[in-house]
Amino acid sequence: MRLRRLALFWRHAFLGALALLAVLVSLPGTSQALCILPQEQGNWINADPQTNSITRIQLRFVCQDVILNGQPWPPGPPWYVHVYGRCHPTDCDWGEVGAQRLNSGFIYAFYDQGFARRYVYAKMSAYRPGQLWVYIWTDFVDPSRPDYASNNWFVRAAEAASGQPGTSTVPRGGLLLVEPRR
Repeated sequence: MRLRRLALFWRHAFLGALALLAVLVSLPGTSQALCILPQEQGNWINADPQTNSITRIQLRFVCQDVILNGQPWPPGPPWYVHVYGRCHPTDCDWGEVGAQRLNSGFIYAFYDQGFARRYVYAKMSAYRPGQLWVYIWTDFVDPSRPDYASNNWFVRAAEAASGQPGTSTVPRGGLLLVEPRR
């Protein structure tokens, strides 16, 4: 009799565990991870205060640490880029666009400004610790205007008094994302 009760107990325990496993497997697929804020996140100011190029850039990271039914949540791109160019009397606001991190480590954003298409690539500088390197290729719609590339280095807004030059311009050329050593 005692052996029979023990067998019945284990049978019910096994069936209960099996039912619990079936319920857990049938729930919608969600998973979570911890997000660490990337070092590129934040407000950046051109290291060259006399630049005629990009004066500041904001990089905003959206932590998509939940996968819901196979899709990252919250929906949308994981990065947003907001660029400001040198204009007078106030800087030109290019607006904020969605961006993504490429396998190369660059954060890539695209601006279609009507008269030009701009391809923005941002990555922490390999040669200037703590600075952000931003490469922008400008492709003008008007074929009579020469396309160009610009390299800009940025410091965090709180560290803006570096005094180092931050811009170089390369006339017409292809997309070569190798940070110039300066």
